[in-house]
Amino acid sequence: MKKNKISLIFFFAIIFGFILIKIITLPPLVPAKKLVEIPENKNAYEIGKILKEEGIIKSIKWFLFWTNHYQIQKKLKSGIYEFSGRTPLKKVIEKLVKGEIAIVKIMIPEGSNIYDIAEILYRANLIKDSNEFIEYAKKNNFEGFLFPDTYYFPYNISIEGICTKMWKNFKDVFERIYDEEINEKNWKEVKKIVVVASIVEKEASLSLERKIIAGIIYKRLNKNIPIASCSTVEYALGYKKKRLSKSDLKIRSPYNTYIHKGLPPTPICNPGKDSLIAAINPMKTDYMFFLSKGDGTNHFSKTYLEHLSAIKEYLSNKTSSETNYSEN
Repeated sequence: MKKNKISLIFFFAIIFGFILIKIITLPPLVPAKKLVEIPENKNAYEIGKILKEEGIIKSIKWFLFWTNHYQIQKKLKSGIYEFSGRTPLKKVIEKLVKGEIAIVKIMIPEGSNIYDIAEILYRANLIKDSNEFIEYAKKNNFEGFLFPDTYYFPYNISIEGICTKMWKNFKDVFERIYDEEINEKNWKEVKKIVVVASIVEKEASLSLERKIIAGIIYKRLNKNIPIASCSTVEYALGYKKKRLSKSDLKIRSPYNTYIHKGLPPTPICNPGKDSLIAAINPMKTDYMFFLSKGDGTNHFSKTYLEHLSAIKEYLSNKTSSETNYSEN
């Protein structure tokens, strides 16, 4: 009887010890997704300390023991890592050795300009300063060449890295449509196409209308007539308006295509594939004017009188009170 009692005590002691070990070795609970930055040139102890302070591991000693045991203390990579729930110490170490840094998914809509992109990147915590991105993009003439798409960026990517990836995406898409590699000899033509495409992107929603508007823009350029695009004026103003005033149309800016003939000095946004296709393959028509109806579609006119009539028609209803129009 006494022997059985001792055996029972011993059994429960083992169970208790097992549970205690489980509790002690149980990884900390991270209630929500947490980003932890491991700076460059940090040794194993410093990395362990960061992980301990951030609540990712329980013991720096165990972290050092296992990284030393497997001789990987110098293989721990810097970067921003994402943790959630309970991550076993072994998995934490594997993550750092493999360099499985956190990736963020972002979507750049068609027609976004560098200011829009800067805001998207800032909200996604990919950049710390929107102005820094804008200045870099302006300095390197990236407006128009940052292709709108869905991207997966690591949190520690540089502004240069972001722009380079988006530019390479643009180059790949453009060259497939253009059926020619971008080079110094055709760069002037490429830029012209992208500027036209950027205006088309802002002025049209339908694929067919994009090609018609591209054709009208080229026709006006050839006839030395101002393009008179409200979107270029909005770019000069720095914001979008429901309807431009007469004073807006007189703003002194090289982007104001109401008072300046020819194309604006740079693209006014980053056009998508359909707008690039339209600018490369415009549709030849008899139209000389286009007018936004206010519902995402445009009205096209061959003569100025027809255009004036369309303005009167579409500015007489509620929808058209928000319609931009040209008097040229």
